[in-house]
Amino acid sequence: MKNQLSTEDIRQMMLQLSDHMISAETMLTNLDSAIGDGDLGMTMVIGFTEIKQRILGESFGSISELLLSCADAFSQKAASTFATLLISMMKAAGKEAEALTFVDTPKAAQLFDAAVASVQKRGKAQLGDKTLLDALIPAADSLRCSSESGLLLPEAALRAQEAASAGAEKTINMKARTGRSGYLGDRTIGQKDPGAAAIVLILQSFTSYIV
Repeated sequence: MKNQLSTEDIRQMMLQLSDHMISAETMLTNLDSAIGDGDLGMTMVIGFTEIKQRILGESFGSISELLLSCADAFSQKAASTFATLLISMMKAAGKEAEALTFVDTPKAAQLFDAAVASVQKRGKAQLGDKTLLDALIPAADSLRCSSESGLLLPEAALRAQEAASAGAEKTINMKARTGRSGYLGDRTIGQKDPGAAAIVLILQSFTSYIV
């Protein structure tokens, strides 16, 4: 169990995440085919393969440098709505991490808040619009509450993962209001949002490393 993460820890987390997201291609493709373009799985494979190649065997001087490098690597090859938002999240977290030498619960909350703000600014979506924010915002809120309660990172990560999972499940009964899915209207009810599902996978991967 890790109560705080170094730059090397986060590099290892990103390598593990890359493998997890690549292995989830079929599941993400199936979800996205129901109410989206059907390219989410391939986007994750392309983007995270690029991240893995970029950071494998490399060392980084700071958390900020690592996160910004991951964002740049993903942006080199992957092109989709989710890719744009994920790149925005990594860039925002990287900039927010400029003064950080490690990440604990308060700092994790800080990075997730920055990620949420970047997505809302770029995509204009809100909680309840059936987007990745329906998983990301609950996770960020949970981390903030854990920080205020003084919880250590392993427990905070577990709670954030659970909050994200619950948020993603709620999207099943929602009607999409934005993006391509928004054009399908009522037809999106009964389908989990693929972006929210991807956020859950990211949290699960991070948590498995921390815990």
